[in-house]
Amino acid sequence: MSGLLSVARTAMISHQTALQTVGHNIANAATEGFTRQEAVLAAKDPAFLTYGNVGTGVTVSTVVRKRNEMLDVGYRTSAETTARAELRRDQLAQLEAVFGEPSEEGMSKTLDEFFNAWSDLASNPTSIGARAVVQQRGRQVATLFNTYDNELTSQRVTATDRLLQTLRQVNGLAEQVADLNGRILSSESAGMPNNDLRDRRDLALDKLASLVGAKVERQASGSTSVLVGSFNLVEGTNVQVLELGFDVPPGPPPPEPVGDVPVRVKPAGNDGTVQGLGGEVNALLENINRTIPELRTRLDTTARLLTSTVNTAHRGGFTFAGNAIPGTAAGNFFDPGSVTAPVRAGTIMLDVAVAADAGRVAASRDANGPADNGVATELAALRDAHSAVTWTSPDGAVERGSFIGFFRSTVTHLGITTQAAIDDATLFRTLVDQAEARRQDAGGVNIDEEMVQIVRVQQAYQAAAKMVKSVD
Repeated sequence: MSGLLSVARTAMISHQTALQTVGHNIANAATEGFTRQEAVLAAKDPAFLTYGNVGTGVTVSTVVRKRNEMLDVGYRTSAETTARAELRRDQLAQLEAVFGEPSEEGMSKTLDEFFNAWSDLASNPTSIGARAVVQQRGRQVATLFNTYDNELTSQRVTATDRLLQTLRQVNGLAEQVADLNGRILSSESAGMPNNDLRDRRDLALDKLASLVGAKVERQASGSTSVLVGSFNLVEGTNVQVLELGFDVPPGPPPPEPVGDVPVRVKPAGNDGTVQGLGGEVNALLENINRTIPELRTRLDTTARLLTSTVNTAHRGGFTFAGNAIPGTAAGNFFDPGSVTAPVRAGTIMLDVAVAADAGRVAASRDANGPADNGVATELAALRDAHSAVTWTSPDGAVERGSFIGFFRSTVTHLGITTQAAIDDATLFRTLVDQAEARRQDAGGVNIDEEMVQIVRVQQAYQAAAKMVKSVD
């Protein structure tokens, strides 16, 4: 009788454990990163008697996670590309909003009105009112360049701050993985897997993949190593912290900013650069080091060439005070800047004299001809000067165009890039959703299935209880 009671007892205990596992699954059905668990039942070792081997009941051999590591690899790869594409899409959309083209307040319209003002002055070269309009339109052009430059700077600061926050998050997750490595090794020293701790570690690894494109290497001991690009971020319980570095040019700082200082991700306390980063960090570095500087360079080039071209023509003209003949040689229309502080989109402005007095705007090229319109006509013709701007991209491609045409080309290029990023983000989101669906099919909690399991386990438990009653 003691043997029968022992069989019944082990059955009740084992099925109680199985029922507890099912309850654990149901309780964590909405827990992020949780993987369905299953109590694996196995027959106990038989009793060796003279007439043969007699079964001694059932036991729970282990509780396993229903998780497929190959699906994890596929999901993390998709999550990395999706996070990168979606953040890239959002950043480009914000940059596109800076220019707001086409619109009545955009640069294309403002430049067009600027050249129209010169055309109107050419039609009435002695009009002080026409000169005042030219002055106003020139100020609007400079102000809009300044606004664009400030917006780009603001977005770069925002992106840099987010990159710093993302690296802090990466470091925090890396420390979490290292801590879980130690706890898992300690708790599994008896050979039984700690499924809940492994779920927490896998969730941290999923987030690292999205943030920085982390790759995971499983160790036979149960620990994991984490690689980001070419860098070993986590090795067992050891973590190498990442930080942001700035490639400041050598020597004293220039009196005016000459460009965007490149940033890089590096190991803490080390001047090296971590290469091959992915995820959100990759998108942020691309925006900070390439997209915004390229847009700023395009604007700076346009502002500088507009300043020099207009000033060259304007200095060849004359202004007239009342009926005084000959006229006074005109100066610059825009402030020409200096060698140490060249004209940029952020600094372009009217020359001090022109800003103070519209009468200093020149229309005539003839010192003795107040009604001459040579300068105004030349400047009005800049609207159609197809080679007014020449710009070389970082890839070596050369672009040429009029001032309005080149600006429109800049906005068009940004729009095409933004649309491509939108398409990529949509595609990769579909792929990562499919990868997550496959993971959920393999290891997610299905309440209906768990309810069926409850009934099955309950029936087995009740049968074992009846065995005890029968023995009694």
